[in-house]
Amino acid sequence: MERLLRNNYFVFVKVVGILALIAHSVLYYRNLKSVVMYFLIGALFLFFSCAKELDNKNKRKYIWLSGEGITAVSALFLFPVTGIFYATIFILDLTSNLGTQFYFAIYFLLLVSYKADIDLPSTTIIMTLILVLYFQHYKIINWYEKTNKENIENESRLKSDMEHTNIAHRDELNKSRLIHENELLEEKGRLSQALHDKLGHSINGSLYKLEAAKAIMDSKPEQSKTILQEVIDNLRGSMDEIRVIIRNERPDKKRMALKSLQALCNECEEEYNIKATLEVEANDKEISENIWEIILDNTFEAVTNALKYSGCTEINININVLGEVVRATIKDNGKGASHIEEGMGIQGMKTRVRNVKGYIDIESENGFSINMILPIVKKTEETDGTDQSNNRG
Repeated sequence: MERLLRNNYFVFVKVVGILALIAHSVLYYRNLKSVVMYFLIGALFLFFSCAKELDNKNKRKYIWLSGEGITAVSALFLFPVTGIFYATIFILDLTSNLGTQFYFAIYFLLLVSYKADIDLPSTTIIMTLILVLYFQHYKIINWYEKTNKENIENESRLKSDMEHTNIAHRDELNKSRLIHENELLEEKGRLSQALHDKLGHSINGSLYKLEAAKAIMDSKPEQSKTILQEVIDNLRGSMDEIRVIIRNERPDKKRMALKSLQALCNECEEEYNIKATLEVEANDKEISENIWEIILDNTFEAVTNALKYSGCTEINININVLGEVVRATIKDNGKGASHIEEGMGIQGMKTRVRNVKGYIDIESENGFSINMILPIVKKTEETDGTDQSNNRG
């Protein structure tokens, strides 16, 4: 009931007001015949006026307005004391969708009030109150509802645009990741090709010699021993070649990571007009490969968040070795945030850092800053899984 009244409050106000006018007519004119006639006119006016408010079809509103106008004019001529207010309501209903200046047409009815010797001050006050009610409903409240609807539509449109922008950012960054992974695969492909080209002929030759040694082992033992020694020397040389190839040809994670980070900075400047800088102060052999992977993944995530939320114009990536740790900082000059909501992205960054017993700190004042302190895993002498002992049986 309360909701129904709230949604149709103006109709309720009109019903109460017109009923008050009907009651005033009944009390003012004591003659039974007059009372019945005035009550009938008032009831018809109430019907037409409320139908005009409740009917959603614009075509029929002209019918209701016509009926309202006829009953208002009838009331004005038959009992002007209250009929003048019926006429006031009709004029305001007629001009409700026009400019506010048309509302003041009701004051021409004061001439009728003056000629009919009706209390002019009281009539003016009541007419003004009715005008204020109409102005509030048709101008102020309608304006507020229209503005609220536009705001909701704009908000929905902005959310949709942000979602499309976020998807575009994510696609671009995923594209950069794929480029990085493809470069790694190319490096591995070059390694495989180098092993095949340099070692294939040597190993095949050794196999042929072993077959020959096996065939003459009983008949020509000395010649067989000579062939076996040649095979041993050949394979030892091949092992040395394997070590050289692995050392020279295997993918360099630092070089690949730095290349991806620089490509990310270039993308920020070219695609989003954001100045991005990369500063690195680290020796090639100081930072282990898994630490480079963490720095790369967390930097991609931090830059993604900056593009989505910060509205920044600058992003700085700094990687610096300090004693036994490496410090990596990603900072933007965006709007920051008074409260940080940890989504999957930030949680993923923290998990990667904590898995290597590192430390991560996130600041949101004067822009957004992510500081990581990661341990440097000291590298022992690298081996390739082969036995380097010089066994010469």
